[in-house]
Amino acid sequence: MAQNINLNIDLDKTTPIVCDECGGETFEQVTFLRKVSKFIAGTEQDALIPIPSFACTNCHHVNDEFQPKNLEK
Repeated sequence: MAQNINLNIDLDKTTPIVCDECGGETFEQVTFLRKVSKFIAGTEQDALIPIPSFACTNCHHVNDEFQPKNLEK
């Protein structure tokens, strides 16, 4: 769930983020899932780790700046 931040900022003084592939300016929240072995997680079953990110609503590309660190493409 996205948090709303109540800031009084003039949008003319901001820089838009655009999709590196198609130039689109709208994004949707997506989730990367990583599996962790039960031996590493210390649980009875393998565990899933959700990693939130953003993908372009036009072409579904995830910009490098939104890629989780140390995650190969």
